[in-house]
Amino acid sequence: MRLPGLLLILLVVSTPVFAQGGGPQERPGAGAAGRGQRPQRAQPPRVEAPRGTSIMRGQIVAADNGAPIRRAQVRIAAPDARESRVATTDAQGRFEFKELPAGRYSITGSKAGFVTLQYGQRRPSESGTPIELGDGQTLEKIAIALPRGSVLGGRITDEYGEPVANAAVIAWRYAYAGGARRLTPAGQNSRDSTDDQGQYRLFGLPPGEYYVSASLRSGPEVTDTLGEVSGYASTYYPGTSNVAEAARVTLAVSQENTSVNFGLTVTRLVRVSGLVLMSDGAPANNGTVMLVPVAATGRPGVAMQQGGAGNRIEPGGGFRMANVAPGRYQVQARTGGARDVEFSKMELTVGNEDVAGLTMVTAPGAVVTGTIISDTGEPFDFKPQQIQIGARLASAETSAPGAMQATRPGDDWSFAVRNITEPVLIRVTTTPPGWTLKSVSASGQDITDTPMEFPQGQAITGLQIVLTKKVSSLSGLVTDANGNPVLDATVVAFPGDEKLWTSQSRFIKASRPDQEGRYRINALPGGDYLIVALQSLEDGQAGDPDFLAAIKALGTEVAIADGESKAIDAKLSVVK
Repeated sequence: MRLPGLLLILLVVSTPVFAQGGGPQERPGAGAAGRGQRPQRAQPPRVEAPRGTSIMRGQIVAADNGAPIRRAQVRIAAPDARESRVATTDAQGRFEFKELPAGRYSITGSKAGFVTLQYGQRRPSESGTPIELGDGQTLEKIAIALPRGSVLGGRITDEYGEPVANAAVIAWRYAYAGGARRLTPAGQNSRDSTDDQGQYRLFGLPPGEYYVSASLRSGPEVTDTLGEVSGYASTYYPGTSNVAEAARVTLAVSQENTSVNFGLTVTRLVRVSGLVLMSDGAPANNGTVMLVPVAATGRPGVAMQQGGAGNRIEPGGGFRMANVAPGRYQVQARTGGARDVEFSKMELTVGNEDVAGLTMVTAPGAVVTGTIISDTGEPFDFKPQQIQIGARLASAETSAPGAMQATRPGDDWSFAVRNITEPVLIRVTTTPPGWTLKSVSASGQDITDTPMEFPQGQAITGLQIVLTKKVSSLSGLVTDANGNPVLDATVVAFPGDEKLWTSQSRFIKASRPDQEGRYRINALPGGDYLIVALQSLEDGQAGDPDFLAAIKALGTEVAIADGESKAIDAKLSVVK
C-alpha cells in the first residue's frame, strides 16, 4: 500500500508595511608600511562585486494617525542573495535602498515606543510578507504602519505591602523555540527593574497574552529566632512561585495596563554547595555552576534561574549557591577556557534543608571532525568561509549545558565541531546560494537524519558532508475560495511519513507568499509531500507533530525529486 505523501501547508496571515534603507559600507584600506619595516608586496587591485540594479523605496508611519515616523530603523535581508542592510528614515519617514541584487527580501521597521513589525505582518507571532525583487526593478510606496506599543506596569511589594526596589521583572509569553512551545521572555523591552517605590514599566510591547515574574537575584535573607533562613522566591503574578498557577495578562493594541501589582512570595530558602572536579580528578579552577528550574514536563526551563543566574566556581573547585527556593532543578557545571571546555549536569530536588556535599565531575564534549565534498566531485565555486557546520540538538526535550558553536571549514574543506554533549544532528547551518545539503555519513553509514550520541571526551573522525547543486523548489499561487491571490498566508511543506516529523526536521519547511501571492520553498529533500494553506499559523508551529497530525487530511499530495522544480497552486484551507 502506498504511504501517504509528504504534506505542504499554506497558512494565511495579514501583512504590515515596509521600510527601506542605506547603502553598503566601505571597507577601510590597508595602511602604509611603517618606517624601517620591509616593504610590502603590492596587492592586486580589489575587484568589486557586481552592484545590484534594483531599488526599493517606502515610508514608515504611525498606525494610529498616519503621521510619518522620523529616524525609524529599517532593516532588509535577502538570505538567498546574501544581502542585509539597515537604514534610517528621514524627516518624512521615508527610506530608500539602491543597487540591490534580485532576491526575496524581508523588511522590518522599528522605533522606540512602537511595535517592531515586518512588512505584511498582522499578528505578533507570525512573520510578514516577503518582497520578490527582480533585476532592474523599482518598488515604491512600500509602507509599514507601526502601532504604538502597549505598556505593562505595576508595583512589586514584600509580605508587608512595602515596596521592593531592584527586583528584576520580566514579561513572558509562550512561543515555539527549539522545536517546542516554551515560556520565553517576550523580547525587546520585556525586562525592567523596580525603582525605590517598587514600580516597574515595560513599554513597546505587541498585543498578546503575557505572564509577569519578579525576582531578587541576591537576598535579602532573613534569619528568624529559630535560625531558619527565609527570603523571596521568584514569583509570578498574581503572587505564586508555581508558573502553572500564574495568571495571564492580556494586552490589546496600544493598551496601557499599569495595575499588574503583586507581592513576592516568602519561602524557606536553602543553600546548595559542593565540589566540581575535572575529568582528570583535579579540582576545577574556574567556571560556573547554574541551577536551572525543571518544568513539570521534565524539560529544563528557560525561566528564572535560582541560586544566582551564574555562580563562579571558587579556587579549589568549591561552589555555593544561596537563596535557593524548594523545587526541581538541573545543576549545570561548565569549566575550562574558551576552547578546552568541560561540562556536567545532574538532576536535583531541593526541599526545606540545605544541600551540601554535591560532587560534579565534568567531562569534555565530543569532537567531530570530517571533510566537505560535492556530490559530483567537482570543485566548489565558493570559499570555505562562506559555510558553517554545526551540531543541532536532536530533541526538544534536552538542553546542553555548553555551547555547541558552529564552525567554518579550513582551506582544505576539513572541519571540527566541538563541545557535543547531547544527541545531535550534524548540519550545514549556512550554505551559499545554489547549494544544499545532500548527506552526512560516518564510517560509510548515512547519519543525515539519525540522531547521534557521540561519547563525551572522544574524538570522532571521518565524517563526510556532501553538498549538491541539485536544489529542489516548490512554488505557486495561494488563492482563496474565489480564486483571489492571498498575501497574508504561510506555506508549509512536511512529509506524510510521521517518522520524519522530528525536532527541527529538514523535511518540514514554511514560507509566506510574496507581494503577488506566490510562495516559494527551496531545498526540500526529494520525496512525497502534501501542501495546505491555512490562516493564523504561529512561527514554528509547522514543526509541531500534533499540529501536523491535525491538518494532514487537508494536504494535497506532490512528489518532488532532488533538483526538480514544481509549480503547485494552493487554496486556503480552514482547520475545523
